[in-house]
Amino acid sequence: MNFTLDGVRQRPTLKVNGEPMAPTPANVKYAKRLIVEICERIRTGTFSMAEYFPDGGGTADLTVSGWLESWLSTQRVEDSTREGYAAANRFWGGAICDAKGTLMGTKSLRALKLSHILTAIANRPDLSGKTINNYVSVLRYALNLAVEDKLISSNPSDGVPQAKHQKAPPDPFSREEAETIIAEAARAYGGQIHNMVELWFWTGLRTSEILGLTWPNVDLASGELLVASVLVGGKQKDRTKTAVARIVRFNSRAAAALERQRKYTQVAGGRVFQDPRYNEPWKNEETFQRVYWARMLKKLGMRYRRPYNMRHSYATAMLMAGMTPAFCARQLGHSVEMFLRTYSKWLDGSQNDLEMARLEASLSPQRPRDKGAAA
Repeated sequence: MNFTLDGVRQRPTLKVNGEPMAPTPANVKYAKRLIVEICERIRTGTFSMAEYFPDGGGTADLTVSGWLESWLSTQRVEDSTREGYAAANRFWGGAICDAKGTLMGTKSLRALKLSHILTAIANRPDLSGKTINNYVSVLRYALNLAVEDKLISSNPSDGVPQAKHQKAPPDPFSREEAETIIAEAARAYGGQIHNMVELWFWTGLRTSEILGLTWPNVDLASGELLVASVLVGGKQKDRTKTAVARIVRFNSRAAAALERQRKYTQVAGGRVFQDPRYNEPWKNEETFQRVYWARMLKKLGMRYRRPYNMRHSYATAMLMAGMTPAFCARQLGHSVEMFLRTYSKWLDGSQNDLEMARLEASLSPQRPRDKGAAA
């Protein structure tokens, strides 16, 4: 057979029971009919090499990396999600998958086995369980499509066990640490950095939410702000992480920060906060983190935690003030279940102490009863 697929000349051999078909007049006639059918399916985009030639025979077999790249091109996802998928594809393409040192990306898609995937994972003990699960998930999605397209008969990644990993608990700043950081922001930078840090600590917005916050969504008179847009990957998105807008009530500390910020950006009417070096909207979290945040914590001699932990700090501050979990969850854009699961340590803290005190009281030595009194 002789035809072109995706710009590559293919010359597979027709076989019966693994043996090449004899070039009899009848078989040649059959081959001519078949080539017409193949060319029509290539034209309509419905041709599958594996369906017509399950034993291979093409001159350019599809590789794992080639298929992962093709699969990624079919995905309609956010830029940030696409970057995550691409990172997973790079991992699989460059992973060692056998004792010979073969790169998994160079293997034929049809030759990929579960053992190859497990070997690739075993060769990277430095990766966390969460990262491995993310990478396997991407591979599984891609291979599922290959099964649907009849390029392979089954998905070898289905046999990969879930890697164990434990989600890191929230690591909030204490009230004293928060006030120290806010004071340092005012001393070292003042203006917009001071205002943004104080608002962040006292509203608990997500990073993408505070960077994407716009003045039309801030109502100083009512003391509320609408979280309806975010900044992700340097692009403004008119939807939140959960795709649900929410109203955040701000307290006096947050209100004061917004009042101070008005003179810097409110007239322009765009984003509330800008990079003061250029008076332009923030492009991403990394800039603030590198230029301002890390330097402040280093100056103060504090253990480094990323800016997102200001959100955890507000959540725990609300709980320790005795606010109801349902209200706190709404303010942060969590479900109540998620909020309770994430911050149960702070929710249960005082009650746990009380319960343990009751147990300790029951463990106190008991005085023997007086026999005479008993009589």
